[in-house]
Amino acid sequence: MYKGAIIGFGKIAQTNHLDAYRDESIKDRAKIVAAVEPAIENYEENKKNFPEIRFYTSFEELISNETIDFVDITSPPEFHFDLIKKGIENNLHIICEKPFVLNLNQAEEIKKMLLENGNIFIPCHQYKYSPVWINFKKFIDEQSSFNKVLTQFNVFRLQADPGLQSITNKWRTASPEKGGGVLIDTAIHYLYLVNWMFGKPLKISSHLSTLTHSTYKSEDTAVIIYESQKGIAQVSVTWAANKRHNDAKAVCSSGSLFYESGNKMFKTTVNGIEEIIVPDASEKSHYSSLYTEMFSEFFDALDNKEQNLRWIDEAYQSIFLLNECIKNSELNNVEI
Repeated sequence: MYKGAIIGFGKIAQTNHLDAYRDESIKDRAKIVAAVEPAIENYEENKKNFPEIRFYTSFEELISNETIDFVDITSPPEFHFDLIKKGIENNLHIICEKPFVLNLNQAEEIKKMLLENGNIFIPCHQYKYSPVWINFKKFIDEQSSFNKVLTQFNVFRLQADPGLQSITNKWRTASPEKGGGVLIDTAIHYLYLVNWMFGKPLKISSHLSTLTHSTYKSEDTAVIIYESQKGIAQVSVTWAANKRHNDAKAVCSSGSLFYESGNKMFKTTVNGIEEIIVPDASEKSHYSSLYTEMFSEFFDALDNKEQNLRWIDEAYQSIFLLNECIKNSELNNVEI
């Protein structure tokens, strides 16, 4: 059984990550034996609520006291770069929440270190395991090279996820340098999805703005246009809506695929309309199953002692796309 430690024991760690490790398909393969939580306001409460886990206040204290095989990094993004480096230097395999780093220089350095050292690394790009987005990728892949697809993703939220009430580091509403903003926190899911579905971009444009939350130190709305040889994807993400909502549409000359918050998709072709039953993509309770599938693949790689170069490249590409969106928005942000 593989032994692991969670680094940064906040909301996502306590819910989706731990739920996945407790799943029947995972619990006999891996166990979280320790965690690092430097926030003192959370440390004592965690020790009481999770007695099966040994808690430490630093990575160094963890390594001095535990023999583990992997780390699962769920800390705020501004700490990912240093934590991944420490994981590599201590010959640990690594799971890391998105975004795995915050800029292209960091991405290039981590990619180089991973390739040189051979650590198995997977970014938390868990949306790829959702039946909703698998169906969209399948629809796009079914089209011929002459039949390009227009796809739209709309993601509406009322505010940034507040995280645990006991945590004072509200990083999602901090500056982009600390990992804040709807682009880095939410839109990145759709950047890696679009890259996975459409392949290498030919053009990318973006607009970042604040519609409602003027107290945030980063934008609350992002609109992205991604063009590739397979077609065009438009991603619109906001924390300034009046209700939580997800929808997505793909259309081309031979058919269409529609999804709107709920558990049904509708595919139209020359043969008629097909109803496809799927889990609700906007339900957070569904997320744990996505982590379970992703973790299973990670432990398969550990069993095979085989580094998955595709995972490293996907992580790097996600930061490349983030960087392009930020540059493009700054370039085109001209008042008239």
